[in-house]
Amino acid sequence: MRKLLTIVIVSGMLLSMSQTFAQEVTLGAVPEQTVEIRIDEEGIAHVVHEVKGSTKTLQIDAYEGNVTNLSVTDKGGNEVQYLTLEKYPISVVLPPSGNDMIFIKYDLTDVLFLKDGVWTWEFNAPGITNMYFPKGVDMIWVNDRPVYIGEKGIRQHGGKMTLEYVIDEPVVLKEVEWEGKKFTVAIRTLTNVGLFEFNQPAKSIIFDVAKGNPLVTVIIPLELLWEPYEVYLNSNKTLNREFYNNGTHVWLGFRPDTSGTMHVVGTTVVPEFPLFVPLAIGISTVIFLQFRNKFNFR
Repeated sequence: MRKLLTIVIVSGMLLSMSQTFAQEVTLGAVPEQTVEIRIDEEGIAHVVHEVKGSTKTLQIDAYEGNVTNLSVTDKGGNEVQYLTLEKYPISVVLPPSGNDMIFIKYDLTDVLFLKDGVWTWEFNAPGITNMYFPKGVDMIWVNDRPVYIGEKGIRQHGGKMTLEYVIDEPVVLKEVEWEGKKFTVAIRTLTNVGLFEFNQPAKSIIFDVAKGNPLVTVIIPLELLWEPYEVYLNSNKTLNREFYNNGTHVWLGFRPDTSGTMHVVGTTVVPEFPLFVPLAIGISTVIFLQFRNKFNFR
């Protein structure tokens, strides 16, 4: 009890000091913890610090943002004694405890912003964070890099990042028919998609985007247009990210600076595959015969 009282007194002294000084002072050891963040459909981040109990005083720094609904409990949901350092971000100080695990829970209500359908968080993590997203989000963008997550979350190993995502992102389906076969190309974006064309001689998919700076993901059947790809905006080469391949389709993400015509150029189209098959078989046969003769296999 004396240790707890001492912490409370020191905390009171800190409140009278300058904000800068208070941010530099620590009252406890760094905890062993795991942090989980679950983002809901309204853009509220629900944070849980799972802290291993200790015989030492511990200081747990909250994540940046407006902290609300703060609670500190043990495994059974019983309240645990603590104090907060009123700085930015706030810190929770735990006195020595016999608890195996302590749970610090709070909400961040002002960290995510919705603009033109895109949720954005300028995220700054002090440590490893497991992050989960609302239903309807199967891919995110991290520092302009697309990441396919499916139904999983991500693990952020500390540091800053610009996080973006769209809930239930619209998908434009375009059907391509070639040599009697039909293929579906999917374009995921919040902007309007205009002219769409599959140009077999140029090995390219062409379509218009109505405005600049949108998130665009093109999902291409590998059987239609093979990787690697180059992406052009109004005939100028632009940055593209080939970031996911499930064996039948490839996800290609990019962010055009302006509106205009996109050209996605691949290396091979489906009618060319049969031409390669005899050649591949012939090469494989020659290699096998040479290998057999060298080692006298029968």
